[in-house]
Amino acid sequence: MIKIRVACLVMFAVLQRSAESQQDVIIEESSSIESIHAALGRAAELPCDVTPAIAHDSVALVIWYKQGHNTPVYTFDTRDGVDTHWSDPATLGSRASFRTSTTPALLVLTKIRPEDSGQYRCRVDFIKSPTKNTRLNLTVLIPPERLVILDQDGEEFRGGAMGPFDEGTRVNLTCVAIGGRPAARVSWWQSHALLANSESRASVSFTLQRDLYPATLTCQAVTDPSISPLSENITIDMNLYPLWVRIIGGARPLVAGRAVEIICQAVGARPHPTISWWKGATRLHTIREKISPDGNVTSSILSIIPTVEDSGRIISCRSVQQNLKHSVREDGWKMEIQHVPIPKLKLGANLDPDNIMEGSDVYLDCDVRARPDHDHVYFTYNGVIVKGSGGVLVSRQSLVLQGVSRQRAGAYVCVARNSLGEGSSDPLHLDVKFSPVCTKKDGVALRAARGETMSIKCDVDANPMPSSFRWWFNSSTYTERELTSSNGMSTDAYDYRVNSSSEYGWVQCAGTNSVGRQAEPCMFHILPADRPSAVQSCDISNVTHECFLIECNPGYDGGLAQEFMLQVFIVENGALITNRTGVAAQWRVCNVSGAQSVRVSVYAYNRVGHSEPHTVTVGLLEHPQRHTGISSVSVQLSAVLVSVLCAVSVLICVGTLATFALCYRHCQPRSGEKPEKAKGRDESTKDLLEDKSEAKDEKHSDTNPDIIPIETKNIAVTETAQPLLSHGHCCDRPICDQYVVRPMQYHVHPYNIDANTPSLSLEPLELSYLPTEYRLPHDKVYEDWLRYKNALPMDTSNLLPPHQLTPQPNSIYSSIKRNPLKLVKMPELDPCRLEVSNYQRYSPSLQLNPENNTARFNNTQMNEAQPGNGNERQQVPNEASNTVTQR
Repeated sequence: MIKIRVACLVMFAVLQRSAESQQDVIIEESSSIESIHAALGRAAELPCDVTPAIAHDSVALVIWYKQGHNTPVYTFDTRDGVDTHWSDPATLGSRASFRTSTTPALLVLTKIRPEDSGQYRCRVDFIKSPTKNTRLNLTVLIPPERLVILDQDGEEFRGGAMGPFDEGTRVNLTCVAIGGRPAARVSWWQSHALLANSESRASVSFTLQRDLYPATLTCQAVTDPSISPLSENITIDMNLYPLWVRIIGGARPLVAGRAVEIICQAVGARPHPTISWWKGATRLHTIREKISPDGNVTSSILSIIPTVEDSGRIISCRSVQQNLKHSVREDGWKMEIQHVPIPKLKLGANLDPDNIMEGSDVYLDCDVRARPDHDHVYFTYNGVIVKGSGGVLVSRQSLVLQGVSRQRAGAYVCVARNSLGEGSSDPLHLDVKFSPVCTKKDGVALRAARGETMSIKCDVDANPMPSSFRWWFNSSTYTERELTSSNGMSTDAYDYRVNSSSEYGWVQCAGTNSVGRQAEPCMFHILPADRPSAVQSCDISNVTHECFLIECNPGYDGGLAQEFMLQVFIVENGALITNRTGVAAQWRVCNVSGAQSVRVSVYAYNRVGHSEPHTVTVGLLEHPQRHTGISSVSVQLSAVLVSVLCAVSVLICVGTLATFALCYRHCQPRSGEKPEKAKGRDESTKDLLEDKSEAKDEKHSDTNPDIIPIETKNIAVTETAQPLLSHGHCCDRPICDQYVVRPMQYHVHPYNIDANTPSLSLEPLELSYLPTEYRLPHDKVYEDWLRYKNALPMDTSNLLPPHQLTPQPNSIYSSIKRNPLKLVKMPELDPCRLEVSNYQRYSPSLQLNPENNTARFNNTQMNEAQPGNGNERQQVPNEASNTVTQR
């Protein structure tokens, strides 16, 4: 419907226009054309006068025409009471809108295009007033598309920087604006200074100077003041020569041998220059470079140790910029070198350094070169300052040695001093020639055995060394006998052989060199040599289970240097354990295990032979052993212990037989004997036995460690010691009336005794309940005692023969007066109540085997009493259970 209505309006407008032309209707028109400019892509406002000529009139129809178009391009219709807008889709489309709220009314065109340029006419039809026409000329402003910068060769430059150009170069630049409507105005600017201005194209020409750096130019193209100008910036890169290149500090004296740093700076150069150092025509490389943060100063630091030879040379620094013509800059000065004195020592004129004889005069001259000049000169000999005295003359720069001796030979140095220090010359070695002299003037004593050949060296001091030697022999038998070597050559060494006693004497030698023959010969006293004697004595100490220390006193060495040899053998089988040698007769021998004693033999020997051996036997201690089993135990015993055990066993047997014999003899009542007399005799016998037993016990406890004393503080019994035979009466059987045989007191291991039951418990106590001394280490002999102690009676002093009670000399256990085993005395058993068979059941039997030195005791009866064997435990009298103390 809208399209039909718009079409009708258009047809109506056309018909009306033709009718008006036919009827010559006069229409009011504006006489002038208004110009409007609008930038490309922006909005343009075309004004239209919609004010009616008649008051209270209104707009009925507004029609916009564009030159070159036969139909309207935009209409605004209010005749139906509804505002209707229409825009030609092919020309303006949605970009056009008509505003009546403003005065004048405006046709707004957005997003202006280049084809929107042209002449526009606005026709306004009123209800009553005549029609109005407004003519407008719309110009669309188009800025240039781009700017093109051409260099002096007419080539287009693309990029932000141009160059680099050397300082002082003439530069021509042209800027052209491409496109745009109307034509743009082109200009060149540097900062705020206008360099050139022209339409569409502008050129500029200038010379590059340091004050233009950094040179930044701007080309600008302006189409209309309402449009932002189009501009292009260009930077001209420049190569700048240094403002100056110089060595900081200028010329100054340098000290030879002292390190110094010299700085050369190049200021204002771009790019950074390369600075090199030169000493004459020689380039130096010990330099490092440093550039300031702003890049304006380039510093090169030279590290140099000048020498004396550098004096007068030119030292310079040279600055060069790559790819920059005529960029070399240089600065330098002549070096002035100061140094400590340089002395040179030489022999005086007409002196040959290779032919200075002892006793001649020697002159030494010192030439000195110094800057500043030296002020003192002195001489040294082998590091010691030479002072004038005793044929030594020292002048300002000369040294005179009158009648020089061989002791004056050595290194001479000349030392000069100035304000910088001291300088020393190279050593001059004075070589004094002299005839041979023996090194050892008192002679040398040499020892040799018969048939021995010794090499004798003739040590002489000579300059030059002797070219020939003479050897001869003197003794009480021979006055002088020439000695010649087997090869017939006369050398400083001679092999002398002693074949008989007459060849012991003095061997002499003398050398000859170019100066002369040796005046005093070298003498060698040949003395006889023999084997060393045996060591005098040896001390054994620090004896342990497997180590000992032996020290021996050496005997006569036979006239030669002697050494010592040690050999250790096992006594039992003679096997060699170790073999050692040494310059001292002192050794510590260890790792000797598996032997009770060893035999040590010590020899002394020299190159002639060895001495007789000195033999010592060393008894070693043995490691303690602990036996806790209840079965039969086999113990290895030494020969001494085996003999003791045999003797004790014999004594036990004899004592047992004697006891039973006495009991059988004296238990029968005798006729005609009064009780009082028997009582007195019993008391006297008891006193005699007690005194004798006590005496023997006291004596034996101090001398024999194999017998345990009865009286000790550690015996846990309540009764006092009793003699072997005691007086008593049998209540049940008349087997004795005067003496009662007391069973022998055997020591057994402590067992747990239950006081509530009459049976005897044979279970061993825990080791933790044993006394501390049970767990102490023991030696071999003491350990053997531990092995067979259970087979011995508690009191055997009355059973031992007298020779067993005699103190043994040098026994390490002779002074023991204590009970180290803390043994418990067995309770007394009543023979009237205990049968012999019952007693033997608790007494282990001892079996000795002399063939392999072992002792065995049988615990068969005790094993039978143990739980689990199927046998009942024997009853123990209450007296025994009350007197034994658990420990």
